Amino acid sequence: MDKSIRILEFAKCLFPDQDTAEDASEILQGIMEARSPRLSEIAAKMPGNETACYKRIQRFLQENDPQAMLKLLFNDEADFVIGDPTEIKRPHAGKTDYVGTLMDGETKGFWMLTLATPLRGRAIPFHFLTYSSRTFEDQPSSRNLEHFKAIQDIQQLIGTRPIVFDREFSYRELLDSLVDEGVHFVIRLNMGAHPPRFYYDVEQKHSLRLLIAPINQPKIYRQVYYMGEVCLNVIGIWRYGFKEPMWIITNMEPGSALALYDQGMKIEICFRDLKSLLHIDKVMNKSQVYLDKMLAMVMLAYAVCILVGEGI
Repeated sequence: MDKSIRILEFAKCLFPDQDTAEDASEILQGIMEARSPRLSEIAAKMPGNETACYKRIQRFLQENDPQAMLKLLFNDEADFVIGDPTEIKRPHAGKTDYVGTLMDGETKGFWMLTLATPLRGRAIPFHFLTYSSRTFEDQPSSRNLEHFKAIQDIQQLIGTRPIVFDREFSYRELLDSLVDEGVHFVIRLNMGAHPPRFYYDVEQKHSLRLLIAPINQPKIYRQVYYMGEVCLNVIGIWRYGFKEPMWIITNMEPGSALALYDQGMKIEICFRDLKSLLHIDKVMNKSQVYLDKMLAMVMLAYAVCILVGEGI
């Protein structure tokens, strides 16, 4: 089957209106061929007059909600969900409303939190949100509230499936919220310059020191208190060839949690693909609304490559 026909069939599953589906398929193919989220570069790859195509993309984004369509890609057969935070630098966008400063406190940019489900060794994005130090001031909000908002947005969709996060999410406020809401999670512990404290009891009278030998066998601490407040299981493993151990915190059975974390890390390549193949870090939109719509289209284009065929 011709590539364009396959992409159109994919678009029809998301956008039932024939004209909208045709527009979507040409934009998706333009994104894939341009390997760029920039409207001018996409329009140059679409059939027809470049100026007219540019306006078609603008009209499509104005009239449709690609982010809602992205949720249709949720894999019901997935055993877990993966969360990945990405810094997107925008060094020359100081006057853009949603651009703040990144972790270093100097570089201009914003964050994108992507949620995905595994499929055939890859991860298919189905939801995301963007935020920055600037949007925190405007709303008002915080990193914790934005992270938890993303989880609340999908909680009904994912049901009891656990979420696998990396170390950026190992902070008390989020863990408290997840436990209160009954969300299962597996999170790598941030053991940086100021590692968190653990206690055997909620009164914080008996502290726990995390210890493990490099023997490639997990060490498990059950029902201990993160910062003396959140009751969790802690799993440590120091694998051969690694300079230091890895610690994971979870409210699941430890053995299952470690297995899920290992699976999640093996398919994190999808998040790198969005940067290296489709150059999502080059996205340029003046408003956050259109930023989110364009990011959703790029993720849909990535899904086309995986779901319809990597040969495309």
